[in-house]
Amino acid sequence: MDRFLSIDWNAPLEDLIDNTFISEERLEKESVIYKILTGNFKDPFKNIEEDYKDVEIDLMKDADPDLNEMKKECEVKQVKKINRYVPGSFKPIFKFPKKSKLNKEQQAMCLRVLLTFSKSNKPKLTQKEREELKKYMGLQQIISEEQDEFLEFAKSKWNERLFNIMHEDFINLSWKSKLQDIYKLPRYYSEVTSIPFAADKNVEVKFISNCLRLGKLPKIMLPTFTKPCILRINSAHLRKRFLPNKNTFKESSNSVKLPVSEDINCQKLAEDNDVDLVISSSGLKCLVNNIDPTHSNSWILPIVIKRYNDKNVIYINKPAPPIASTVPEKNTWVYKYILKYFFIGTKYLTSESNEGDNIFDDVNSEKLLQLEEEYENTLTKIKNKISNVSNVSKEDKNLEGISTQQNLTNDVHSSDVLNCKKESLNTTTSNFCNASNCISNEDIQNKISEETEDNISYDLFTIGPQSEQSELMKNVIKKYKILVRTKTHGFEILKNKVQRLLLLTPKLEHQADLVVEIVTLEEASKQWISLIFRPHTYLARVRISTKTSEVLQIEHRTAIKNVLDIHSIYSGIFYTLPNPRWIPLDKTLPTPMLKYFERMPTLFYPSNNKTLSKEKKCNTKIVRKSLRNKKNSVFRIDIDE
Repeated sequence: MDRFLSIDWNAPLEDLIDNTFISEERLEKESVIYKILTGNFKDPFKNIEEDYKDVEIDLMKDADPDLNEMKKECEVKQVKKINRYVPGSFKPIFKFPKKSKLNKEQQAMCLRVLLTFSKSNKPKLTQKEREELKKYMGLQQIISEEQDEFLEFAKSKWNERLFNIMHEDFINLSWKSKLQDIYKLPRYYSEVTSIPFAADKNVEVKFISNCLRLGKLPKIMLPTFTKPCILRINSAHLRKRFLPNKNTFKESSNSVKLPVSEDINCQKLAEDNDVDLVISSSGLKCLVNNIDPTHSNSWILPIVIKRYNDKNVIYINKPAPPIASTVPEKNTWVYKYILKYFFIGTKYLTSESNEGDNIFDDVNSEKLLQLEEEYENTLTKIKNKISNVSNVSKEDKNLEGISTQQNLTNDVHSSDVLNCKKESLNTTTSNFCNASNCISNEDIQNKISEETEDNISYDLFTIGPQSEQSELMKNVIKKYKILVRTKTHGFEILKNKVQRLLLLTPKLEHQADLVVEIVTLEEASKQWISLIFRPHTYLARVRISTKTSEVLQIEHRTAIKNVLDIHSIYSGIFYTLPNPRWIPLDKTLPTPMLKYFERMPTLFYPSNNKTLSKEKKCNTKIVRKSLRNKKNSVFRIDIDE
């Protein structure tokens, strides 16, 4: 201690300065550069292998197991870091006004309960899950109130969001091509009668059989969500794929692009099977979109009546294109084509890609354009070879295998077209898949270039009231035969190699930074009727972010007196309606991001409190307020004094 106290901490400054920065002796002894310049440098790593030649590294690893464990932990962390892609990880655009009343642990528990009961099959609950369900029911009132508050917040921010039309040039071209069918119709119309859409009886639809199927089903490859799937493409590629003709308005010989009243397949099948009504799937969706008087909606549905076998047959053609639409409606229109471009046929994408390759990258490359041209040339040659109609296989019962589908052609004047089979199947039959009738992936890939873009199916149904006992004959409503022309997008192969028919439909998410939107009643009704009249078909609802064009998640679902100048209402411009209505958010569907962060849908960020105790919070506020008042009162007394 005496030595420490004797140190002079205020030494003069001149003693700290040395005239020589590095002495010559130190330079010769320690400087590597000096040794290199003088040629005296020796490499310390030279012949280092000989020094460790007798050392067995494997024995050292076995002797120190901690090294192995640390290495394994690092590898696991690296794997987790690589695979940690969560679709739709967006930061909210708007700042939340408050924290949630539920903390992180409570929201995670509620999310587990929600996911358990959102499964299709009835869950078998463990004791822990029963306890969590009980806690969830106890928090139900708090959750419901906060969700309503969250929806009000989302609605208040709706008008602050930006809505941009995507590929407007392609939308307008497609709209004008559909408009040509309207200009072929008579111009002036007058109101004759009103047709009620309400019935006092339960209506039953039954599937009879498939009468005719044209074309081949392409394979659909959906994203696996191991990496981002961005659906970005320019309008030129869409025009080349879906509007290939230089003359956009040239009449097409493809049956699916013709009105059903001009489709010779429909005429022949309607005459042979004593059909009362012929309609396309788009006409059905138009009719079912008649929700209630409060739902504002208008549409034009051309109808043609023809007479066969001493009876009138009604043909309901495709609906006319809308006069005006909102920005979200127009974007939904174009995304129907974008989904087909990326997922249907997969003529550009192989099922087995090299590691690290992004199959959705660089869709505008010259190589891709060359592949498109080769495909279009092959497709044209195939269509020119189509000339005859073949029989529908009698062994194709219940439509249980894609491999039994016939590549039928367009010449329906052939006498080989048979009457539809008289087998009555209810539309609730849901499982199309049959593992014994699967097509191998190699066969599909070899025939991709030979597949036609459009496949058409003509199915026979009956529609009428459900049979009731003790019904008077005068009150019995007749059952009608309906011939429905539909188109299925393709089929997908599941993990167990089972195939199923699939329809693709986009669901645009404008509020993906908050949570996904609900399926509107209009969307649900159209999708429901599409599945009802497509037996054994599933619906793939692809949720897409409008901001980034990223696929967020995919849901699979199954069924269940004025004179009008029709030409004058179309001015040649597809108008855009301002102020699209707000679509409420879905309270029950968690996004992948919410699952990852263990948060409940339509709730604010979890609070930091570990337990939810209203009384404790309330008492704390009272104590703080009383202390504040006491300080203020003391302060006032001091001033008065």
